[in-house]
Amino acid sequence: MKLWTLIVQPQVFFRRLAEQPINLWFPLGIVLSAGWLRYIALFLWIRHLPPILPAAVLQQLSVENNGKLLGFSIAVIGLLCWPLIGWGIYGGIIQLLTRCRGRAWQIAGWTHGSIALMGLILIGLAGLMPATGRVIPYTQFSALRPEEPWLSQYQTWLQIYHQVLREQAFLPITFWLILVGSLWSLWLLYWGLKAISPTKAALNTSILTLWVIIWRIL
Repeated sequence: MKLWTLIVQPQVFFRRLAEQPINLWFPLGIVLSAGWLRYIALFLWIRHLPPILPAAVLQQLSVENNGKLLGFSIAVIGLLCWPLIGWGIYGGIIQLLTRCRGRAWQIAGWTHGSIALMGLILIGLAGLMPATGRVIPYTQFSALRPEEPWLSQYQTWLQIYHQVLREQAFLPITFWLILVGSLWSLWLLYWGLKAISPTKAALNTSILTLWVIIWRIL
């Protein structure tokens, strides 16, 4: 099936999908793309600023042998796997509501297509609108306050970094694009649910909309 059909005729796309064997590989790729494309856009956007995770901070984490490095590693792995975790929970809720087993995760994956598309747009905008501003490198900042613990220095430096980013026009554009992608995803979800559970599509979409709101807050 063509992805264009998913965009312009979601009801036709999901009706045809319900007639085919379950295949989770394409939905998995879409889910991972939807999450990772936004990470790529972020790093592309701040490419003219100092690295947000300086080498000096990584060195401090590796030197201290008190569990912080392990906690940091878990945080990085969690960030990379966050889209996968969301997909698993999202599909699980659909399965509980519709009893459609593997088809639930298939629908949950395909509904992320709109978010992946917004991620591609964000990458293009990040390339055209890089973040600019005055942020001194972390090593220079820490040299100004040598008596202060490195973690406190890093937190203060991140606050300055965040203040510079808040002044960029890219942030409100990102907010509206993600909002459009999320609403579009719910529209796709409605047609996906209608293909497998026509009588409860509206109710189930409302329940899942509440879950999406909670997930976005998290």
